[in-house]
Amino acid sequence: MAFRFDKRYDLLVTKSAPNTIESNARRGRPRNDQVRRLILNTALDLAFEVGFRTLTVETIAAKTGVGKTTIYRRWPNKGAVVMDAFLSIVGPKTIFPSTDRAINSIQLQMKAQVKAFRSKYGKMIRSLVGDGQFDPDVLDAFRQRWILPRRQLARTTIELAMKQGDLRSDLDVDTVIDTLYAPIYYRLMFETGPISDAYANGLYQSVVKGYGTSKHPKNKR
Repeated sequence: MAFRFDKRYDLLVTKSAPNTIESNARRGRPRNDQVRRLILNTALDLAFEVGFRTLTVETIAAKTGVGKTTIYRRWPNKGAVVMDAFLSIVGPKTIFPSTDRAINSIQLQMKAQVKAFRSKYGKMIRSLVGDGQFDPDVLDAFRQRWILPRRQLARTTIELAMKQGDLRSDLDVDTVIDTLYAPIYYRLMFETGPISDAYANGLYQSVVKGYGTSKHPKNKR
């Protein structure tokens, strides 16, 4: 299913970018980053317009005016292209912020993530996972470029919270990650309830209460 949104995102490439590329090409080879941004911008645009299942590398190449080989030199498949475009926008908005206590970074990151999931990009994640059942390249790109790197960031932050004494030192980190984030993805995929700040904070407080220590400082709600 295609997505329709009035507000166009921006990857620092405007709608006039193809003409700019052609103009620059007449004067010399365009810079690699300019071509990369054009491809990413176009891929995400097409993903919203026609849906992931319909999208092809050939369509991206035709729309951007670059050869398929140019795309394949940078990405192995269409899923990787779309995921890199997606990450360039959503990734910076959902990082673990720098704080004095790692446990507070977790709380702030969860709030940022549910905010992103409430936006049109949450619908994109739902489509990525859904279309991934029919296209293994899309699912693999989602897992390799989104899920696994973010689990590693969460793991590092949780392990720091354990070292700082705010979480118990005997915890299974993967279980903590799943306890914090799996319910959010469940609500996103099946729409069983609102993905609100209150919901995210409730998950966070449950983890602090169940896995925390007496040394854990009082958190702002």
